[in-house]
Amino acid sequence: MFLSSLQPSATYTTHHDHGVSIAKTAIETELSYLANVDTRNVSVEQSGDSYVLNGVVRSSSDLARILRVVQEVVGFDRIMSRLLVCRSAA
Repeated sequence: MFLSSLQPSATYTTHHDHGVSIAKTAIETELSYLANVDTRNVSVEQSGDSYVLNGVVRSSSDLARILRVVQEVVGFDRIMSRLLVCRSAA
């Protein structure tokens, strides 16, 4: 993960500042640094203590990489994925 590589001991906790979650920002930042994964059609929303991923990805391996990144930031039990795999996604 890009952010954790800068500070290996960093842990992410959810704090709200003017309605913006630090964890949501961390997820979006980490996804933007995924090599060879098109995340233009992926959005992250916060719903209570959970994070909802919406959109379309090109392959199941892209889906797995995205889920792994989000899990590292907020934990597996706080993810709801509404991502669809569509090989012809632009």
